[in-house]
Amino acid sequence: MSGTPEERSEATHGVVLARGDEETAEVGGDLAAGLEPGDVVLLTGEVGAGKSTLIRAAMRKLGVEGAVPSPTFTIGRLYEGAGQSAPVAHLDLYRLGGLDDEDPGLLSEYFGPDRITFIEWSEGRGEELAAGATRIFRVSVEHVDESSRRIRVEPPG
Repeated sequence: MSGTPEERSEATHGVVLARGDEETAEVGGDLAAGLEPGDVVLLTGEVGAGKSTLIRAAMRKLGVEGAVPSPTFTIGRLYEGAGQSAPVAHLDLYRLGGLDDEDPGLLSEYFGPDRITFIEWSEGRGEELAAGATRIFRVSVEHVDESSRRIRVEPPG
């Protein structure tokens, strides 16, 4: 991946071949540059594909400081800080088999018109949660080889 930040930003509304963590992080930063409060980003991809790398970079671009651990075991984390453009939520639905037996109110703090929400492992669950979003971005990350990833970003339709 090469080019100016503007060229990379345009490329994030399509398919990008990212060679390594640094380029994956660049795609995350470029994606974040176009996000606004009320947006939800649904991420799919196999284990170790780079979803968390992309999200961490996007969150840094949005002003999140400090540790950004994966919320795999806690399901979600909410980040609110003075230097952020908006509150940022990060959910990891890997451990949830489905939402049928879940109380929707338990996850409501992670969504709203004033925050940006990232959902990892959104397959079959994220669409329902994101129903009230202003805009929904869909991002898939897949391994090409040991160090390269194909990242597809679908802008809101």
